[in-house]
Amino acid sequence: MDLSLGPLPAARPPAWMSVRAALRPLARALPGLLHQALVPERDRLALWLPACVGCGDALYFMLRVEPPVWPALLAAAIGLAVMLAARSIDGLRFAAAALLALAAGFIAAHLATGRMSPMPDLPKSAVVVSGRIAAIDVFADGSRRVTFAHPALDLDPPLDRRLHMKLRADDRQVLGVGDDIVLRGMLRAPAPPSLPGGRDMQREAFFDGLGGNGFALEAAELQAHRPATGLAMRWQALRETIAGRIMQALPDARGAIAATLVTGISTGISAADRNAFAVSGLAHLLAVAGLHLGIVMGLAMGTVRMALAAWEYAALRWPTRQIAACAALLAGAFYMALTGMHLPTLRSLTMAALGVLALMLGRRAVSLRGLAIAALLMLLAAPDSLLEVSFQMSFSAVLALIAGYETLRPVMHSMYGDGNWRRRFGLHVAALFMTSLLAGAASLPYAAFHFGHVQFYFVLANLLAVPLTALWVLPAGLLSLALMPLHLEALVLVPMGWGVEIILWLARTVARMPAASIAVPAMPLGGLGLISLGLLWLCLRRGRWRLLGLLPLLAGAVSPALNRPPDLLVSGDARLIALRLPSDREHGSRILLEQASGGSPMVLSDWRQAWAIETPALPMPASGTSGPVSCDAAICRIGRGGTTILLLRDPGHRRKAPVPASCDGIALLLSPAPIPLPHPHPGQQDRGGCGSVRAIDRFTVWREGAQAIWFEPGGVRPGGLKIVSDRDSRGLRPWIPVPGRRRLPRLPMALTE
Repeated sequence: MDLSLGPLPAARPPAWMSVRAALRPLARALPGLLHQALVPERDRLALWLPACVGCGDALYFMLRVEPPVWPALLAAAIGLAVMLAARSIDGLRFAAAALLALAAGFIAAHLATGRMSPMPDLPKSAVVVSGRIAAIDVFADGSRRVTFAHPALDLDPPLDRRLHMKLRADDRQVLGVGDDIVLRGMLRAPAPPSLPGGRDMQREAFFDGLGGNGFALEAAELQAHRPATGLAMRWQALRETIAGRIMQALPDARGAIAATLVTGISTGISAADRNAFAVSGLAHLLAVAGLHLGIVMGLAMGTVRMALAAWEYAALRWPTRQIAACAALLAGAFYMALTGMHLPTLRSLTMAALGVLALMLGRRAVSLRGLAIAALLMLLAAPDSLLEVSFQMSFSAVLALIAGYETLRPVMHSMYGDGNWRRRFGLHVAALFMTSLLAGAASLPYAAFHFGHVQFYFVLANLLAVPLTALWVLPAGLLSLALMPLHLEALVLVPMGWGVEIILWLARTVARMPAASIAVPAMPLGGLGLISLGLLWLCLRRGRWRLLGLLPLLAGAVSPALNRPPDLLVSGDARLIALRLPSDREHGSRILLEQASGGSPMVLSDWRQAWAIETPALPMPASGTSGPVSCDAAICRIGRGGTTILLLRDPGHRRKAPVPASCDGIALLLSPAPIPLPHPHPGQQDRGGCGSVRAIDRFTVWREGAQAIWFEPGGVRPGGLKIVSDRDSRGLRPWIPVPGRRRLPRLPMALTE
């Protein structure tokens, strides 16, 4: 009998070998494809370096724990070594440069955090604050706020951070910058986010050098009246004096807006007028930025050049154009300092300085390279500015303007034609329209991300307001500065007020138009990143390849529709608990609110913005049923998709919440007051039958911050709920206070010596 098995079947190769064989042709062709894609854009690859630095900054701030710096140093060393070694391979050199820029952004953010002094642990009780006044802000209602540069709290040493203190309404004592005062008041640290992933004012205060704010319980006591000393205090005193003179000549809303345009001090503008400017798309007129600096520098350059042209000797022998450009730069620097040296003006002045340098060297004054250098310098010097709305809107608008006019230059040239006055006028109108459209459309996604609204009439409003500001309002304000030493500023401030009144009327009229501002759902951070990538690709690439930038733009634009907002929100002090009701045809989306005493209206405003709900919140029913909620005097049951949440109502004075004897079928307990422990110590109250149920109460949010809750029935998550806290979202960083930390007891002065 033949027992042989015959020839064995050939062994099948592993799956990974088949995949490698399939990808081998692509790997061989990849260098050639990269070469074809990069060589035509070789002169523009450097424009992407600021974006890489920004990615490094963003990576640092997105982490939940403070990272070590050695991985970034290692990545920078690798990138630098590859750049030096691969001089003849363009794609590899660009990848190494991108890695180096990414590491540089991460290192710059790490160093910026290390330079800042730690946040102080402010006392929870009344405290005596003493120190010198660094600034005084006067609000629209007449109230005043003083800023201490290095205040001392009781017997503690002076703080390394500033404090804002609001004075009492009946405190009419005359105070000035430089005065030493003492007042007794209450302090509070910067507020945490209203919801997980919301605006982080603690991080903003950390990098701004602000330690906290508060209000006075008694009138301030003047210790010594001193003139302002030091350059910073003297300059602030000058700014406040100029603003006071302007508001004295125009003692109403016109004066507040005029003072904002000239000095950058905007605290006198009422909330209603701010809202009108925001809804009409004219809020950029109140935020001194590149537009204002360009007007000032244009006026200065035109004036100086005309004066030199009228002088025959200078016109024939001097480089009048370069002299006028330098004079305009000096005027821009003065205006930037006068308006507070804000981030947009710093960016604009940096670009202006590069433009003057290019003019001296015979190069193009305004270019994408100048914008890239300005962005690179700002991201390395102040990495936290990447997260600010002013940085994002300012750079996106200027990027779109430069790239847009670079593309439209042939069209604009053909519109000029023979240059008669009709064509010139039409060209100016078209340029103004395109400027408003490009800048507004590029900054619109960032405004929607930060403010939750989009404006549809911004082009119409800017067509009239911007020329009025450039040709009438701001020139009159600058002329008033020259007349103030002669006390003749009213001669030009009164006509300036007429122009401001027209702009105010325009803002209020456009704001009242139907659908002037529409609330939009919250955009996820990934969606904003896609929009930024698409905008960069669309503006920095050339040819037909740039159209690929529309894909991430569209993906980012639809991302809010795919981002499901939370169903329940609990504030950081548990005083506000809100439920988002499902949308229906009759009422749309609504909010049911359980509010304990002292709930912050600002938190509720942030929630309505995150939910894109314009209608006011409805209170939880005192008894009965409202949609998925059924309540009595002590408890509300919130049910959806088979998941039930028990809301324990505030019993008064926030002592202890009433817990039912049985919690069968309950997935979560919510309460604005402390809930008794499930396993109490001797002498403490027990939860009864709710010991195994998760609870969110006042102590929970004290430890973990605001809470966001999603209903997820069907066994997706245990209990049918997804719960995210502020601590889950932000982690533990240097600007986040540690819960439970206590101040050290103050020692008598005799014991400290």
